[in-house]
Amino acid sequence: MNSKIRSAFQVLSFVALCSSCQVPIEKKAMQDADDFRKSGQYEKAIDSYRIALKRKPDLLEASLGVGLCQIELAQYDSAQDTYLDIISRHSDCEQAHFRLGQLYLNQGKYQEAVVFLKKALTINSGFGDTHYYLGLAYRELKEYDQALKEFSLALEINPDLQDAYYNEGNIYTRLNQHEKAIEAYGKLLRKNPGHLMALYLTGDSYYALGRYSEAEAMFKKALEVNLGFTAAHLALKKCQEKLSSSGAGKETKNP
Repeated sequence: MNSKIRSAFQVLSFVALCSSCQVPIEKKAMQDADDFRKSGQYEKAIDSYRIALKRKPDLLEASLGVGLCQIELAQYDSAQDTYLDIISRHSDCEQAHFRLGQLYLNQGKYQEAVVFLKKALTINSGFGDTHYYLGLAYRELKEYDQALKEFSLALEINPDLQDAYYNEGNIYTRLNQHEKAIEAYGKLLRKNPGHLMALYLTGDSYYALGRYSEAEAMFKKALEVNLGFTAAHLALKKCQEKLSSSGAGKETKNP
């Protein structure tokens, strides 16, 4: 049975079922679609959302549901088309702008991501994830001041957004602003003491500042988390060589 015939059969069967139990077709279809989506049956969920859309073409929740399922199925081009269609009919739909911005970000289309994420924020500036993803887009565009601003706003809204602390630290590391990098990683490590890369990069910043004892301690902590982390072994060896040649109490400000 080809897909068009199967779809028509599903609709007819669904209409008959709803008529027998006197439930509005679109309501039953949405209930089924949500249940399918929650259980990971995304193809079936899409079929049910589309039954609802045949009944009510402007049913926003159904269109958004289709887009979410397409993302889960890695059907990114289809999801992009779905969200563009939603925006053409519902220009103030925050979720459509947000999801489209995420899709463009994942595709490396950073300017496009900025456009749609900024639009989502004009609709609702209080969603921390939108600020965070906008920060990622600015980071990839090397607009670091803007990226740091968005990460900071994300953390004001959601202080538990650990990746924002990490990316703040990462930008400061790129800019060789090691004191600020240590501060950002420190905030992350207070929430997640076992964060491997935060431990390692904190050590790296201490090393760059010539603070070898503190660097050594961080590299050791990183190895406690992952003994097989080769970069930490090499960094620890270099650090211990510095300490051995200069004496633990004679650290310099510049390596």
